[in-house]
Amino acid sequence: MLLTRIAFNKTGDREVAEELVQVTFINLYQHKMSLDANTSIKAYLYVILKNKITDFYRQEVVHQRYVDYVVNHTPPETVSPLAWVETRELEKTLRDAIDKLPPQCRRVIKLSREQYLSDKEIAAEMGISLKTVEQHKSKALRLLRGALGGLFEAVVIAYLFGK
Repeated sequence: MLLTRIAFNKTGDREVAEELVQVTFINLYQHKMSLDANTSIKAYLYVILKNKITDFYRQEVVHQRYVDYVVNHTPPETVSPLAWVETRELEKTLRDAIDKLPPQCRRVIKLSREQYLSDKEIAAEMGISLKTVEQHKSKALRLLRGALGGLFEAVVIAYLFGK
């Protein structure tokens, strides 16, 4: 309950706070075997939660930048329900293409683009070398470009900024 209260105080949203705490415990569970016997679980949970809150704010900043850009650079007549639906369709197209990637490439892309992990953090998370992470990212982007053709740039922009 204390973790939820901390997350709520930082985010101001009960649902987001509960989700961040849930992700925190999932992260603890996923890394339970790598924890040292002397590791303070309480401190470990606080650090994970702090990182998840930071990631949440990063996503919010990116989203707000996109909203600001669209509001300031799009004529009012082009912001329509149709444009919104098209953006959602582009996002779905990219998600479907990502789901068809080889498992390692897919995981690297998701950790990079959805959880905003650095290549070094991804390497540590997956237990692979930094060079391998870079190779998986390059391969995934090449496969996505091929699968999406001329839509690639539009789909990626909608995916990254439309959240």
